[in-house]
Amino acid sequence: MALFNKKNTVVSTDISLEDVKFYRVQDSKGIYDYAEIIMHRVPIVLNLENCLISEANEVLLFLSGVLYACDGEVVKIQDKIYLMAQKSDLNGPTLKRFVSDYQKK
Repeated sequence: MALFNKKNTVVSTDISLEDVKFYRVQDSKGIYDYAEIIMHRVPIVLNLENCLISEANEVLLFLSGVLYACDGEVVKIQDKIYLMAQKSDLNGPTLKRFVSDYQKK
């Protein structure tokens, strides 16, 4: 069964940091707008500090599903700050550097 032994490799793509969209989320009203941006393969950073926990969870759960369908990932940058991007973009040098510079260790 060679079919099951083959692993998909993710080719890294480099994007400009200027292409990343940054949003300060107040509530879950813009959830579909964020999903559309993700589906267009644009990385976004969501700051959920001013959002209620229940609404922040709703946003994260919904967008995690969108990212799963689009072959993306969620990366926690800091407490209540998340980067959402395609796996290929996350493997690129720009977003790797962004995550390493701003992620709490």
